[in-house]
Amino acid sequence: MPETAETLVLERLVRTLGAEGYEVYLHPNRLLIPTFLGDLSPDAIALRKDKNLVIEVSGRSQQAAQKLQELSALVQTQEGWELRVVSVNPANELDLLQVQDAVNIRERIAEVKQIASAGHPESALLVAWATFEALARALRTKQFERAQTPGRIVQALATDGLLTPTEADLLRALAQKRNRFIHGELQVRVSAAEIKKFGAVLESMARRAPLRNTGKAA
Repeated sequence: MPETAETLVLERLVRTLGAEGYEVYLHPNRLLIPTFLGDLSPDAIALRKDKNLVIEVSGRSQQAAQKLQELSALVQTQEGWELRVVSVNPANELDLLQVQDAVNIRERIAEVKQIASAGHPESALLVAWATFEALARALRTKQFERAQTPGRIVQALATDGLLTPTEADLLRALAQKRNRFIHGELQVRVSAAEIKKFGAVLESMARRAPLRNTGKAA
C-alpha cells in the first residue's frame, strides 16, 4: 500500500474521530498500545470514555489479511473496544462508475421503504447501501468515481461534514451488518427502525446532491 495513501487516510481519520470526541494516536508506541494486542501494532488507536477503537488501514495482501484476522480475534474479547478497518485499494483495480440520475436515486429510495414494509429489512439494507454509495458519488464524484468500501465512504462523508457523528455511527454499525450478511451470515438481523433511520439519511443526502433529471438510467 502506498505510504501516501495510508497517510491521507489517517489524517482524515484524525479529523473525523476528533470531531466525534476521540483522542487519536497515530502509530502508537508500546506504552499506548493496549496490552491485549500483544506484539501487534495497529496503525492508530482512538480513545473515548464510552468506546475505544483499534484502527488498521488495510490493503489486499495476504499479510494484511492475516494481521486483520489476528486483530479482530483479540479485539472481540475486550469489552469497550472495537476494531475499525479502513481499506485502501489500488486505483487501477476498478472501473470508473457512472453518477446516477435523480429518477434512479428516488426510485431506489422508495424501493428501500417498500422492501422494509414488506418485512424484509435485511434485503432493504442492501438496496439502501447501494443507494447510499450512489448518492455519495453524486456528492463527491471525483472522490468516489471507483467502487468504495462502506467504511471509507462513511469516513470521508463524515470528515467533510456531510454526515453527522450520529449518522456516521449508525452507518458504521449497519456497514458491519451489511458485510456479514453478504458474506453468508444469514442469521444477521436488521430492525425496521434501523432501516427507517437509514432512509432518513438517504433523503437528506438526496436533497443536497446535485442530481441530474434525465429521466432515464445513467
